[in-house]
Amino acid sequence: MDIYRIFRMFVVLAMIAGSGFSVSAQELPGATQLADIALDEELRWIKAEADAVVVTIATKTQMTEKEAPSIVSVISDEDIRNTGARTIVDVLRTVPGFDLTDLGFYPLHKTYIRGMTSSGVEKIKIMIDGHGFQPFWGDADIFFDKIPVGNIRKIEIIRGPGSALYGTGAFLGVINIITKHGGDKPSSLSVEYGSFDTVKPYAELSYKHDYLKAYLYAEYYRTDGYDGTVESDMASDPAAVAMYGGRLAPSASREMTGETQHHSFHTNLSYKGLYFSGFFQKTETMSPIGVNFILTDEDDMKMSYAYGELGYKFPISDKGNLLIKAYHDYSVYEGDYEGYPEETAALHIGFPADEGIIGGTYGKWSVSGMETTGDYELYPGIQMVAGMSYEHTKQFDIKTYSNANMTGNFLELGDRIYDPFPYQYFPYTDVSEHGNWNRDEDRDIFAGYFQCVSDLKKLLSLKKNVENLIITVGARYDDYDDVGSSTNPRFGIVYAPAENLWFKALYGKAFRAPNFVELYTDNTPAKGNPDLKPEKITTAEGLIGYNFTKNITGTVTGFYITGDNLIDFVVADVSYRNVGKTESFGVETELKASFGKNTSAYLNFTWQEVKDTTGAVIEGTDMTQSDFNPGNIPVFYGNIGINHGLTEKIISNVSLNYVSKRDRSEEMIWDGENLVRKDSRDPVNERWLLNISLRFKDIFTKGMEFQISGFNLLNEDHRDPDVSGFVPNDIPCPGTTFMGRLSYSF
Repeated sequence: MDIYRIFRMFVVLAMIAGSGFSVSAQELPGATQLADIALDEELRWIKAEADAVVVTIATKTQMTEKEAPSIVSVISDEDIRNTGARTIVDVLRTVPGFDLTDLGFYPLHKTYIRGMTSSGVEKIKIMIDGHGFQPFWGDADIFFDKIPVGNIRKIEIIRGPGSALYGTGAFLGVINIITKHGGDKPSSLSVEYGSFDTVKPYAELSYKHDYLKAYLYAEYYRTDGYDGTVESDMASDPAAVAMYGGRLAPSASREMTGETQHHSFHTNLSYKGLYFSGFFQKTETMSPIGVNFILTDEDDMKMSYAYGELGYKFPISDKGNLLIKAYHDYSVYEGDYEGYPEETAALHIGFPADEGIIGGTYGKWSVSGMETTGDYELYPGIQMVAGMSYEHTKQFDIKTYSNANMTGNFLELGDRIYDPFPYQYFPYTDVSEHGNWNRDEDRDIFAGYFQCVSDLKKLLSLKKNVENLIITVGARYDDYDDVGSSTNPRFGIVYAPAENLWFKALYGKAFRAPNFVELYTDNTPAKGNPDLKPEKITTAEGLIGYNFTKNITGTVTGFYITGDNLIDFVVADVSYRNVGKTESFGVETELKASFGKNTSAYLNFTWQEVKDTTGAVIEGTDMTQSDFNPGNIPVFYGNIGINHGLTEKIISNVSLNYVSKRDRSEEMIWDGENLVRKDSRDPVNERWLLNISLRFKDIFTKGMEFQISGFNLLNEDHRDPDVSGFVPNDIPCPGTTFMGRLSYSF
């Protein structure tokens, strides 16, 4: 970015922010009549501020963000609404340590926390109101991108391990999306419309009477999606074409396909300690680039996911509570994808005109489980939490369809055996008997955990130089009947010598159990490995926090992470193996300021360095790979945001997201004569995304609201990294886009 653009960007920021903060309070017409309304609004803001300070994610008990033995971020519904966030991706990009990029060949985002990641979110524990979003193959990742933001009351985030309380998947972080309940907010009707012919109508019904609370949310979303140009893909890669005997042809189109639609429903019902929570989403979407990294236009992925949870929470005397809950999750995936377009199929034997080489993977998944959690104050200053759970996970009705033999093996179909290559056409057929991509499987999981939180100030009656001193010790044991067991401890100490200064020292381990794809995949280029064991990670963290004034708070966090037993695909074995090792260390800094319900600002940045420390043997040599940067990860990124009420009814929000350049992987390969970089492409350029949103409240009538939001207003030409190397110029991202919202609360 040149100096002029940087200067222009900061001028825009300064003008908007300055105009907001320079507005003085004016006496509004009818102020006397609006006094009660203003008081209600102020009380509601105070309640929301108090709610944002208290978190439950760190210990499963209520603690303040400052006391919690974790690195915690809290995002309120007002924060989300003020930014005009379209999806959960827009929200998480503002969090320190979070970096999200479009995966490209699959319709989801790759989520990095502190530079470490997996293909989607399977190393992050996603929860809705404490219910774990199940990491089934393909769907949980996709549904995560499409979780509604209109029904969110707040989001609690842990950056760091959480397996000591939450089990598998709480590897790099934990995200608990807390939704609205009856009486939290008024009922409302809303509609959004924006770029790419995107439309999203949604409604929420909120009801409360005595102990009865009912909340229902319904949403429909449809978009044509961004159709950016991809200049080169695997079909135009000379090496790939040679590998397939020169039988690949350039793709029919160079435009991405991002069309998608989904329906979402969510409900919360409660009466005293009894509650029911339910969620359902059905989505149909296309692959932006193509599952084989070849631009195609006939991918059709239909998925549905639902869960229901019934629980009862009751007090144990006046010193604790017991929660008993049962739940069931169910998912269906029907994926028909065009592996190669018509132009490629035409070069093979007997393919009809206008029909590509098509495959399909189908399956169903379910989880049935029960969990009991209790918290009890053993003694003033000592709080215990303990629990146990059981889950049964089932994968069933697994099927494979295709119109050519794409298994990589000889395929028996009827009275004929098809070679794996060259492709020979047959009508789109169920080939599951001899060429299924996976198989029906199930697993049982038993777990038990405990945690002790000791408030030493209260316990020992400490007074001098001790504003707060809390020690947390805990551990969890998980036993899988198919991949073994894992024990994960945690330790934390939080010390505040004064009210405006506090420190945290944290240590924890986490794990991720291999999924059924990694264990049992068959008849594809990647083979499963039933002998896989859980991945492991160890994290040490330290935080210093300081209140500069009652309105301005700053924190600095240092972290060091080591991963071991990581599951990697080993090309030489054509299979998954527990061979990977990695480490990440860095610093996160955050500054927050709040001066009222509509006046706040934040600044955060993350610096990190990530290394692959596996030390694998370089294929074709007897040399081992030295530690290397795995690539496509920024060293530095950050956010700045300002929110302010220009008047009582007009709220402005300005935010800037910056990501530094992303160097390519430093991994070396042997080309037959020399060691060369596996990925020799230039780095991915840095990016600056400027977003501005304006909310107009109570227009025309009370409860009517209009919002207009602009994203990437500098029209930054930016791209997300393609890690495969088959899309050399990376994945194009949208330029300037807009979204408008009209809503009515009653």
